[in-house]
Amino acid sequence: MKKYVSESREVYEDYNHGQFSKKLAEWAIGNMRVADSTTGKIKPLQSVSLSDVKEIMKDNGIKIKDEHIYTAWYLYNMALADYPKSLKTDEARANFVEETLCDPDGCPESVLECFTAKMCCAGMPIHWEEYL
Repeated sequence: MKKYVSESREVYEDYNHGQFSKKLAEWAIGNMRVADSTTGKIKPLQSVSLSDVKEIMKDNGIKIKDEHIYTAWYLYNMALADYPKSLKTDEARANFVEETLCDPDGCPESVLECFTAKMCCAGMPIHWEEYL
């Protein structure tokens, strides 16, 4: 795997404490793709807005810390794109977000690490300085 740590990434992480910024989440979600269930062709994800994700979390009794909200937004949409068979409902996706961010032997920063590794493997550069 290519090296995916750079000086600009370190600045980004220092500034955002290892979480998604609004700009980075927008970019990541905007690049998500999903297979069309009828044709099998890859198409852009019909994403869920930040305000809708906040409402879904609230409706399911899940509280997300303010510093994790953009990471939660990314995770919710990732669940839609990557786990459509397993996470079929708003409740299931909301629980996935909560369990990922509150994993007792994990850390919320691991979400950004996984995203960064995925982009590196896909050969898709992240221009960190654009997302501060």
